[in-house]
Amino acid sequence: MLALKGVVIDQIRASVSANGRKRFVYLGDGRNDYCPSLRLVEGDHVMPRRDYALWKRICSNPVLIKADIHEWSDGEELGKTLLHLIHRISSEENQNQM
Repeated sequence: MLALKGVVIDQIRASVSANGRKRFVYLGDGRNDYCPSLRLVEGDHVMPRRDYALWKRICSNPVLIKADIHEWSDGEELGKTLLHLIHRISSEENQNQM
């Protein structure tokens, strides 16, 4: 299971690469979410749940994560953070198309 999520990210990235660069927003809290987080690249976003296994692993060596890190602790904070990211990404993509 550990490597499977990373493989899925690689497969999705390969399937959409023909349409240009797509950004990932990866949400997780478990230790099995660490491997896929390592596959994210600059411009992607990882959202670890604060005080859970993924957050602790990332905090132990954040330099290994190339994606922007956005922690959250409950559903309300998750929703606000995710909506902010969606708005930011959408605004950036609209500016790049002009």
